[in-house]
Amino acid sequence: MRKSLIIASTLALSLGAASAQTTTTTAAPAQVTLSDVPAGHWAKDAVDVIVKCGLIQGFPDGTFRGNENLTRYQAALIFYRLLQSGAMSECGMSQGDMTTVANGMQEVSTELAAIASRVTDLEKLSADQQARIDALEAKINGMGDGAATADTAALTARIDALEAAVRNIPAGPQGPAGPVGPQGPAGPAGAAGTTTTGTVTEPVTPAPTTGTVVIGEPVATDDGMMNTGRGLYAGVALGAKSAMSGSECLNTLDKNKGKVNYCVTGGVVVGSSNVIGPVGVRVAADYQPGWNAISGDVSATYDLNTGSNLTPYVGAGLGLTSSQKRGNTTQSGTDIYANALLGVDYRITDSISAFVEGNGKYYLSNNGYGTGLAASDAKTGGFNFGAKAGVKFYF
Repeated sequence: MRKSLIIASTLALSLGAASAQTTTTTAAPAQVTLSDVPAGHWAKDAVDVIVKCGLIQGFPDGTFRGNENLTRYQAALIFYRLLQSGAMSECGMSQGDMTTVANGMQEVSTELAAIASRVTDLEKLSADQQARIDALEAKINGMGDGAATADTAALTARIDALEAAVRNIPAGPQGPAGPVGPQGPAGPAGAAGTTTTGTVTEPVTPAPTTGTVVIGEPVATDDGMMNTGRGLYAGVALGAKSAMSGSECLNTLDKNKGKVNYCVTGGVVVGSSNVIGPVGVRVAADYQPGWNAISGDVSATYDLNTGSNLTPYVGAGLGLTSSQKRGNTTQSGTDIYANALLGVDYRITDSISAFVEGNGKYYLSNNGYGTGLAASDAKTGGFNFGAKAGVKFYF
């Protein structure tokens, strides 16, 4: 900015000097054509004027190079041409116009000089400010290198002293004691012991306790027996299942009476009633003489503790039946079923119980006679119901 003001001031003074000179007749400058100022360019008119005045003649290669900076040498050449030729008169300006411009420029020369002085002061202030910034950056860089300054050391010492003072604060007086809380509940009674008086030993009767009955745990009855089937067991049973049209069984008591709508079964059951609490699991197998059918299933059971010798239970599982194949008695057919059961145990002793249960089986197919389903259900399957009764032995 300062350079621009100096050039403007010099130009103003030069114009004044040029107007005061005696006008001499000089040859008109040769016509110059600048190759990089095309027609229609926003500055073409201005460039043509200063070329016409002879102030600018372009570079030797015929270019103007309008985007480059103006050097001091180039400015000096322009002013020299202006001072030597009085070229403003060649630009269409009369002597009176030139005098007016020169007078106007001389009137503002004082203000231009003042502005130039202010610019000089601003440049000095900027230089001083930059020097302060450089010094501050140098100080910061010194701290970043790990050099401990005096201020940092003093601050660290004050922090250490404060921490020591906090640690050395004496404890305050002890506060008054709080109120005494209520007495807690009495603990459980100890094991039964004996007392000895002389040579007579008397048993000590323990205090009665109130127990909690947990589902799946044994509960003693008046006669000392447990009311639920507990642990491992094995049992045998006899039963019957329904036999619909096309699947009837022969009367096993009197075969001369023809077929009947039920089939006698006999089987075994093995399991545990408390695999997880009251939840157990069992495996059952049944043999049906009619149609030479064998069924086996695995079921999960759940005991319902009633606090007595009777223990109802429910269960569900999956199984399959293998029997004579429909339409071909020399082959066997296999059918899968889902099993649901409902029964009750009656505990006779600690290790023996009698049970009765009913079951419903839903067959997914009807390939063999052993399903007991009607022949019309050969492709769709269906429900079959039965019942059994037997004895379980607990271990």
